[in-house]
Amino acid sequence: MKIKTYLPLLCAVALLAACDNDPVSETAIIAEAGYSDVASATLEVGLPAPDFSLQSLNDDWVKLSQLRGNKVLMIFYRGHWCPFCVGHLQDIQIMLPELEKRGYQVLAISPDDATGMQKMAERMDRPYQFLSDADLAVTDLYGIRKDEELPHPAMILLDDQGIVQWFYIGEDYKTRPSATQLQQVLDRLDSQ
Repeated sequence: MKIKTYLPLLCAVALLAACDNDPVSETAIIAEAGYSDVASATLEVGLPAPDFSLQSLNDDWVKLSQLRGNKVLMIFYRGHWCPFCVGHLQDIQIMLPELEKRGYQVLAISPDDATGMQKMAERMDRPYQFLSDADLAVTDLYGIRKDEELPHPAMILLDDQGIVQWFYIGEDYKTRPSATQLQQVLDRLDSQ
């Protein structure tokens, strides 16, 4: 009698355990030098990142090459309206103090205009440097355009000379590296 009572619960637990992601394989993909399942992506580890100038939330223009001397993390996201983008930036923001200690400037790049960037900034506990790629020119330069209006989600790490050290460019807009995975990548890069 008691087994029948707990059988559905045991089945549910077994099913959940079977559906869990394998952290080892996920970590292996993220920890590689670069990952992309987007055929048009143009980045290569060890080569300079293409230079660009984009307007910031503060109305300043940010030129990538002027950030030399600092390491850079670029996060390309779809827009302030995307719940997966909001969640990802909220997850990564816990790493912002660590990234700053390691000498990284963090650029959050989207097609959002000033209003959209402001809406995203208001959702964050810690500040990002938000940049607008409204015409998707930088998205095209990096080969990460999904369609007429959106980039593929991407994260790109550059060294202090603007050389690509690691990247993740994903076709699936719901899947992005977590803060824990980013920490693993940073640790791996620091140990090289």
